[in-house]
Amino acid sequence: MSTPNQTLGEWAAELNDILFMQSNTEVALKALSEQVDPSLVMKINHTVCLYSQFASIVEQERKTKTMFKDTWDVLHEWQDPEKKDGVVAISTRWRIKDDTTGVETKKNSWVIWEIKLVDGRRKLTAMTEVE
Repeated sequence: MSTPNQTLGEWAAELNDILFMQSNTEVALKALSEQVDPSLVMKINHTVCLYSQFASIVEQERKTKTMFKDTWDVLHEWQDPEKKDGVVAISTRWRIKDDTTGVETKKNSWVIWEIKLVDGRRKLTAMTEVE
């Protein structure tokens, strides 16, 4: 994952797909531990989660639901020209299917990802999402 030439938007899209869209939970959890910093603070509307809570959410959602990305549009990004870290704003639409009932829910979100270089690697350090 992650090549030096990837834009922040491309990096964020790839990480999002690995965490939520692809089917291998082991791959998702490996990416979570390698690409999401333990200092993560995530906000979804008024709810605030730390790394451990986010990790639990990822694991639980993957056990009971299947997610499908319909759109992922980078609205704006700022990248530090030297470090190659920065901030990216995204508009996304996706569907969540409950694996037990088969019921599908459509979601629209606007997300800001903060990405920092930690030990030479890009890591997600903060995320704010409005659903």
